[in-house]
Amino acid sequence: MPRLAHDFMHPDPITIRPDMPFLEIQHLFVVGNVGGAPVVDDRGAVVGMISAKDLLRVVDQACDDEVDAEPALENARVPRPGAEALPERLESLTALDVATPDVVWVSPSTPIDRVAHLMRREGIHRVLVGDQGRLAGILTTFDLLMAVAG
Repeated sequence: MPRLAHDFMHPDPITIRPDMPFLEIQHLFVVGNVGGAPVVDDRGAVVGMISAKDLLRVVDQACDDEVDAEPALENARVPRPGAEALPERLESLTALDVATPDVVWVSPSTPIDRVAHLMRREGIHRVLVGDQGRLAGILTTFDLLMAVAG
């Protein structure tokens, strides 16, 4: 009997509203130990995906001018010029500003080994599980480890 995406997915993933502020998303990820979540609009349509890497990328870009303009500092605790403005820069961002619009989907009936090959080929840590754009669940690399270990 083949093992399928449906057998290992999380059926009720945490989702993010498109207008959710960046700092709320970051807090949700830290407090909820979340590594990524789909962005879902009021109609239930998935409009993007946000990963912890996306959050780091945004902070890096927000800091980029200060980091590139200053020589490397020996003591990382020394605040860089303009660092106090970072929260204001991030407060203006929403989930839609941060989300990756290209979402990778698999059907609930996709064999788990095909899911693993897809994730490896695409270099991603999670896929959405569903049919015809309807979100049924999420499958992560940790779920694939469970499939192998279990």
